[in-house]
Amino acid sequence: MSIYHELLQKSVGGQLRKGATNEVASSNSVPIRTVQRIWKRAKESETRDVSHRKIKNCGRKRISIDENQIRELPFSQRTNIRSLAFGLKTNPTSVFRLIKSGLIRCNSNAIKPLLKEENKISRLEFCLSMLEGTPHDPMFKSMHNIIHIDEKWFYMTKKSEKYYLLPDEDEPYRTCKSKNFIAKIMFLVAQTRPRFDAGENETFSGKIGVFPFVTHEPAQRSSINRVAGTMVTKAITSVKRDVVRSFLIDKVLPAIREKWPRDDLKSTTQGHI
Repeated sequence: MSIYHELLQKSVGGQLRKGATNEVASSNSVPIRTVQRIWKRAKESETRDVSHRKIKNCGRKRISIDENQIRELPFSQRTNIRSLAFGLKTNPTSVFRLIKSGLIRCNSNAIKPLLKEENKISRLEFCLSMLEGTPHDPMFKSMHNIIHIDEKWFYMTKKSEKYYLLPDEDEPYRTCKSKNFIAKIMFLVAQTRPRFDAGENETFSGKIGVFPFVTHEPAQRSSINRVAGTMVTKAITSVKRDVVRSFLIDKVLPAIREKWPRDDLKSTTQGHI
């Protein structure tokens, strides 16, 4: 633009004076062909635009990918960037650039259980059973008198464990018979909703208890670890209906009577456990 304005000052009626092109080229340290090209482009353009055209005509062209091309690919070819790039016949870097720009989004998909019509009806009936109040103004039950019980397996230890030690401490020595078959233990957990007073202070945590499925029995024979008759804790490997029933009667129900708030204990034990 500075070259063009300088040429305008040296022109009369749209025509350059003799020698004006050489003067402008030498003063701006550019070839004379550059000055002539700028003047010609200004005369041909209605807007007198003499800016360079390198922005769209220079450099490597971006690979354009149509959205319909992605829609036509099966989901089995969209599990990772490499397979998606192979299906689009492009390179993984271009696909990664599309993800960063927001044209493609990453989705974590979880498999859903197959529900039949009777399953859907039973789920709907359960949801309706948790409502109370009038049909025009239904509300969900507070569930303060409902106890949730569930079981969970846990490994006794891990193959690799991290510890923070002092410089003069020795690394702990852990052993097991097989690293591929680490013993597991099951826990029975009972939990309910916590209680709060008017000042939002917790009056009851809702934690009934965590009960491991283990037995305590004397060792039948001596070994390098213990002598015969020593009480040993063993995990119950087969947790069946009778075992769960005995735990509910012998451990869960006494824990409920011990930890449940006194004002709600009678109504709870009569029909909500």
